[in-house]
Amino acid sequence: MKKVLVFIIITFISLFLFAAPLYAFTTEGGETVSLTEDIEDDLYISGANVVITGDSDSDIICVGGKLQFDGDIGGDLMAAGGYITVNGNLGDDAKIAGGIITINGDVGDDLIVVGGRITIGKNTKIDGDLVINGEVAGKVIASGGEIDIDGKIGGDVIIGDVGFLSVSEDSEIGGDLSYSSTQDATIKISKNAEIGGEVKYTEIEEPETVSKIGVPKGVPAGIFGATYFSSKVILFLSLFVLGIILILAIPAVFNKFNKRMSSTLGMCVGAGAITLFGVPVGIISIFIIAVFLFITVIGAGLGMLTISANLILIILYAILIYASTVFLSYFIGEKILSKTHLNLKKYGWKVLAYLIGLAIMVVAFSIPFAGWVFKLAGILFGLGGLTLIIKDWLPKFKKP
Repeated sequence: MKKVLVFIIITFISLFLFAAPLYAFTTEGGETVSLTEDIEDDLYISGANVVITGDSDSDIICVGGKLQFDGDIGGDLMAAGGYITVNGNLGDDAKIAGGIITINGDVGDDLIVVGGRITIGKNTKIDGDLVINGEVAGKVIASGGEIDIDGKIGGDVIIGDVGFLSVSEDSEIGGDLSYSSTQDATIKISKNAEIGGEVKYTEIEEPETVSKIGVPKGVPAGIFGATYFSSKVILFLSLFVLGIILILAIPAVFNKFNKRMSSTLGMCVGAGAITLFGVPVGIISIFIIAVFLFITVIGAGLGMLTISANLILIILYAILIYASTVFLSYFIGEKILSKTHLNLKKYGWKVLAYLIGLAIMVVAFSIPFAGWVFKLAGILFGLGGLTLIIKDWLPKFKKP
């Protein structure tokens, strides 16, 4: 049991020291939370009244009774509450659910909004997909991607360069519906939808674009290549330093992981799939429960406790996924060096085995198109092995 405790402590310390540049985050909570300074890390926040006036370059996840975002947010925004007001600009996706929602800032990518009453400012621009389920008091302006309208919109709807547009039979648009798209776009406007004004369509020509494989459109290849390469180097070095520390501190855990992978490979894949996809379902379920608790005055305190427990679960989940790469890299390297006459019980050869395995994994993860397949497989194997080790430990915790 002492070894288990030492493993947990060392893992937490090592991850926060060496993985901080990749997985940095900040948590805030309380009855009333007011943040005026700029935010550099991901922010997880909960409170009855939350006001954020500082700018953020990262993601923000927020749950509360009354939420107000006055600063610009460079990453994603996930918010749920009774009253939600977004005055700042959002650089990426926004997923918002609540009772009364007001959006006055621009949205750089997709917007998914569900609420009792939704107000989108007349100057608001949405550059990605828009999914509306509720009532919009103002004008809706969006462009690109997929747009689904299933609610009431008081003003005009102006949609530019849309790939897929759907207006359900329950939709009500008080003004005109104007959209532009190519001939290949899919447009589904129900005949039963109530449109107070005219339906205006503008055909646009398909642009001819030439892009290099692996380089986003509009990004210079040299700049992107340097940034991409440096990110891989940082990832490799951080994982390498973390690995050599853990191999020195908890070699027994690595041995158990390797035995599990060698003897019960199928169980590792199954356990990895259950953990990888099951935990997010649990996180979302707890998140929804917390939202309903926050809406009620009696359950606000319990909602705060629920969201705090959910944040801890998210942190543990991220740590397990990150650590799975370390253990799987060592397993691969040891399998390769086991064909030699090297004494793998010595720490130096263990480090070499880990270095070889880590290099193979980082290269595999970086392969265009196929890299995500290798990454998913690596997470399934590594996460499954760690899950089974934790499963083996649980009976020992129950013993007096």
